[in-house]
Amino acid sequence: MISQVASQITSFGPYCENSKVVLACSGGADSTFLAHAYKNISQTSLLPTAIVAVIDHAQHPQSGEQTAQIVDDYHTLGFEVVSQRIHCDSGVNENDMRNQRYGALLDIARQHQASNIFVAHHADDQAETILQRIMRGTGVNGLVGMRPRRNLGDGVELCRPLLNLRRSEMREYLSANKIEWCEDQSNADVEYATRNKIRHQLLPQLGEIATGDPVKALIKLAGEAADWEIAQQQLLAQNCDFAELPSYLRRQAVRAELLKLGEKVTPQRLLDIEGALIKKGSAVINTALRFSASGGKLLVVARR
Repeated sequence: MISQVASQITSFGPYCENSKVVLACSGGADSTFLAHAYKNISQTSLLPTAIVAVIDHAQHPQSGEQTAQIVDDYHTLGFEVVSQRIHCDSGVNENDMRNQRYGALLDIARQHQASNIFVAHHADDQAETILQRIMRGTGVNGLVGMRPRRNLGDGVELCRPLLNLRRSEMREYLSANKIEWCEDQSNADVEYATRNKIRHQLLPQLGEIATGDPVKALIKLAGEAADWEIAQQQLLAQNCDFAELPSYLRRQAVRAELLKLGEKVTPQRLLDIEGALIKKGSAVINTALRFSASGGKLLVVARR
């Protein structure tokens, strides 16, 4: 299992000499496994220096005391540790909390000139994410789930080296090696977050009616969606007339360009832009840019 993590961490390289990475750790089982795995691997492989980042969301009165204990635990393990407290209003949604956490981690990475932030998302988290997206009405792209790596900006990548591991096997590893972790009680509260309801209610129910492990089934679905995404990109890279492409692929070509520009993507916007391109050969992106399909190619050009 550790060798599997080592292989994944290596794949996120190559790493520059004297480079640093940030390990996002909460003190829970998953991130504690990540920290111990990284320490273990670094004893036999040349890895970047790791700084452990502990983010305190200040969601309960004991959070400051708990964070101090978690910081001490990672210090004892031999890491440089940085903690940051962010103030989230009571009842704030999961997306806002995640965005604030990633913002804090990005700040820490910048301060320490780290090129990568490692987080402890695993296969069970991936399954929960896919179910959450399905319930929100996601399209095929959303079924890919969390990516192994993605750009956060300023040359910093968010990396997920544990995506192929199950929650249970990591906990078994920690227990077998007598490694303790801090259990966040909010993770058991189904009223605290939608993800908790999926984890403690929906997935167990699916396990009762499914012919196999629902997590494995969802991970397989994500793999199929990722394969289709690659095939789609290969199709779009061919020298095809934009107007001759199937409607779905035209919208995917528009989507890809909008994402590159940091523009908002919605199903309705894709339909509107596609319609304008087929009808008029041009579609507005923003005050400075527009799409052009003249000559059969989808281009981003300056507005006149």
